[in-house]
Parts: sequence; C-alpha cells; structure tokens
Amino acid sequence: MSQGEGTRILSLFLALLCAAALNALAAQPNVLVILTDDHRADYLGCQGHPIVKTPHIDRLAAEGVRFREAFVTSAACTPNRTCLLTGQYERKHGVTFGSASSLTEEAFAETYPMQLRQAGYYVGYVGKNHTPIGAGAGINKKPKMTTQQLAKAKPHLGYHNGVMEGGFDYWYGNHNHSTFYPKWSHPIYLNSRANTQVEIFQEGALSFLKPDPEFAGAKDFLRTKPADKPFCLLVNVNVPHGAGTSSMKQLPGDPDLYKTTYRDQIDQMPLPETYIAKAEIKTPKIPKHVYSAVTIPSYDYVQTPEALRERIVRTCQTVTGVDRLVGALVAELKAQGLYENTLIVFTSDHGLLFGEHGLGGKVLLYEDALRVPLIIVDPRLPAARRGTVVDELALSIDIAPTILEAAGAPTPQEMQGKSLTPIMRQEAGAWRDDFFCENMFMGQFYPRIEGVRSKTYKYMRYFDKKKDKLHIQALTASIKGEEPIYEELYDMKADPRETRNLAELPSHAEILAQYQARCQELVVNAKGGDDYPKTHRMTHMRGRR
Repeated sequence: MSQGEGTRILSLFLALLCAAALNALAAQPNVLVILTDDHRADYLGCQGHPIVKTPHIDRLAAEGVRFREAFVTSAACTPNRTCLLTGQYERKHGVTFGSASSLTEEAFAETYPMQLRQAGYYVGYVGKNHTPIGAGAGINKKPKMTTQQLAKAKPHLGYHNGVMEGGFDYWYGNHNHSTFYPKWSHPIYLNSRANTQVEIFQEGALSFLKPDPEFAGAKDFLRTKPADKPFCLLVNVNVPHGAGTSSMKQLPGDPDLYKTTYRDQIDQMPLPETYIAKAEIKTPKIPKHVYSAVTIPSYDYVQTPEALRERIVRTCQTVTGVDRLVGALVAELKAQGLYENTLIVFTSDHGLLFGEHGLGGKVLLYEDALRVPLIIVDPRLPAARRGTVVDELALSIDIAPTILEAAGAPTPQEMQGKSLTPIMRQEAGAWRDDFFCENMFMGQFYPRIEGVRSKTYKYMRYFDKKKDKLHIQALTASIKGEEPIYEELYDMKADPRETRNLAELPSHAEILAQYQARCQELVVNAKGGDDYPKTHRMTHMRGRR
C-alpha cells in the first residue's frame, strides 16, 4: 500500500468516525423542561381558558402532544417536585413537605438530570428548587443580611449545602421560594439586568443556550455549554404560586404586563362553578373532625370574590409572562438550529383550588389540585402525531422515564413511572386504568389522605390526625392496618365537580368496596417494598427540631 493510499484510508476512517459521532449526537435529543408552580390545568389558552393569552405555549401544543388527563400523584410542592425528578411516588422517595428529610446523594444520582449527565449530557438548572438534597444543612445568606440576622438564621436540611449546585454543570437557581423580586432574597440573581422573576429566569436560561459574556462572567459557575454535547435544561418558575403573585408590587420599573394587562377584565374573571365564599359556607366540604382548617392564611384570597378575582388577574399576568419566556427560548432554539432536535416538556408541580367547595390551596386530592397542564414536543414524532390531544392518564412520575428513554439513557429500576412515548406515538396498547394519589403532609391541619382516580370514579380515604406518627412511620401506617375515619367516592363521569359523595350510599356499597381494595393494593405498590426511603433525616440542628 502506497503512502498516499494509506493517507486516504486514514482520512476516510476519520470521516466515518466523525459522521458516527455526529449521528450519535443527533440521536440524543436536547431536553428542555419548563416547570410552573401552582398552575391550574385550565389556565392556558389551548386548555380553553376564556381570558388568559398563551400563544407560545399554545404553539407548543400545536406542534407536540397535549395531555388532557395529566395528573400529579402528590399535590404539594416539595413531594411532587421530587416525584418529577425521581419518577417515584412520594411514599417511596420519602421527601414529604414538613418531614425534615432530604434525598440522599445516592438517590440524587438516580434522578433523570443526573442520569443524563452520566450519559454525556451537559445539564443546567435555572430558577426555584424545592427538593432538599444531601446531608448538609445550609443558610440562605440574603443580600444586606446583618450579622445578627445571620446568627439567628435557621439552617435547612438539603439546601445551601452545595450538593445540588455541584450536580449541575450550569446553576442559576435558588432554594425555596423565589418571590416576584428574587434579587431581594437571593444574591445569585444580582447580576441580572431584569428585576422581576420570570424575566430574570429568562435571562439565565437564554445565557445557558447562548452564553452572554457580560451576564455569565459575573458568576464562575455559569459555564459555557459545549457544542459537542447534548444538553438538558430545567427552567423552574415560582409563579403563579402565591409566593410570586402575592409579592407583586407594580413598581415603576416592572414590565407593563404586570401592572395593566387583564386589569380591565377583572370583573369578568370567571369564578369556579363550585366556588363558595367563606361567609357562605354552611357545611364544610370535609367534616371538621377530619380537617379542621376551612381556610389557611396563605390562601385567604379565596374568601371573597373580590380577592379571588385579584388573584386571578395576577395569575393570568404571570402565566402570560411565562408564555413569553417560552417564546423567547423557542426562538433561540430555532435561531441556533436546535429546535428540531430538542424534546420540550411543559408542565407544573400541581394545580390549585380557587375556592371550589370553599377551599383554597393544594395538598387535598380534589381535581383542581391534582390536574396539571402537560405538553410534550418530541422531534422524533411523525408529522401525523404532532398537534394531537390524548386522553390516557398521564402522571408526573412518568416524565422522568419519558425523558430518559428519549435520550437513550438507562432508566433506573427504582423509577415507578412509565414512558409516555408509546401514548404519543399511539403505540401504547393497554395503558393504566387508574392511579394512586396521596398526601403525607401533616402540617397546617392537613390529614393524611390516600386515593384512587380512575376514568370513572375517584375514591379518597382520610386518616385521624390524632394518630399522626413520625413521618417514617406514617409511610406504612395504612399498609399495616390503620383504618380511615372518612371516605369519599365520586362518579367522575356524572359528577366531575365532585359535589355528591357516594361513599355512604347503599347503592354504591359494591363500588366502594372495589375501590377500597384497589387503594390498598396501590398503596403497597407505591411504597415499593419494605426498604426505608433513601433520605437523610434532620433530628436536630442548633438545638432546633
């Protein structure tokens, strides 16, 4: 073989290697996950809301798949955000709001973003984190914090300890609530040009996609995204949650969106069909011996129609703000030629009760707290499947395995959700007929709740607060035989607003028995074995429990 022939063969071999590498990269789609907070499923244009404008999110729905029957398995911030990361039920991952527990480093390594990082992805995080991770307990050192304030600050297990920050290649986030003006509480955002939350997070996300030297240079952890790696970016906004909307002050420098938009329609803002003002509550939806707090101060805006309409205006404003963020990110992806190779997931951590049955907030397992928006744009889908709406039951625990399958990354055996790709491709065959949902948060007067939601019925059982145990014991209480003190059964076809409890009617005794047995079966499955959750526990810190 001549030297020239050898050179040509070597060149051909290198070209084939490069082509193979490029094909492998193209086979791994980029991943963009946008997570809103306390976002009711019906507050999107594509979901039929009569007032809120969300053209960019609606376009995602038109180019992807919209899930009409999307639910969370736990309707509270911390547990369901952990469900999203781990693909596990709250009862298995063990991180319950108020339980003083955090994911271990081992469990964190099995979350979908860390699995993607191990598979060669460059991973970024922007915005609110509400999942405690790691054994250390840190303090949020707010801007202008005095020495005395710092000395009195309470450490929080799993936050400000560097574990999550170090797990991501790009970190521009905060722990716990961001508020509408994040610079006031979180020094990481002081380099942003904007002052309002959604716009600050938009800057951070855009700098991830297209590094801005002036922006990124201010923080050494805002590293440049390599061109030879697929990426995964998580964008987590803290709106329309009350921590964001209640702190809106309509300051002179705020975008006009948050000062004037929708205010001319405040009197037309629709209230829920089952809305009851506090003064008109005659019989509480849930008996007082089961749930003694008819209202909670954080959700006192549901007490009067006027206060609720003000909150709805702010909800619409911030949802439209998020829509603009979505539009900006999609535009940047298209400008870089990345859109057709990017899997986009848009969803929320849970819904919110707007005074239905006289109730506010989340945690409870009624429809408006359990339902969430869910849109997935998958570049691998055939054209005929884009813009479709599916009615199969999709759960928050399904998102992690869906993303990992799309990326060709291994799905940890501990994940309990299922990839939604067969549904999107219309190749699912038999799918789930029902699902388990739960509340393990025992603060603010909330009872422990377990439920089954099927296409036709919803069953819920409540447990006695007098029998509340340590969190770790509560995980298995019903499995070991604790009996509920109250039950609800609703016909979701005939009574989708959950107004008529059938649990005590003799005519539905057989159906009730079926769902009681099914709930017991599903709670055992949700626990996933006899092992303790992979969590750290904070038993004491500086003398505090």
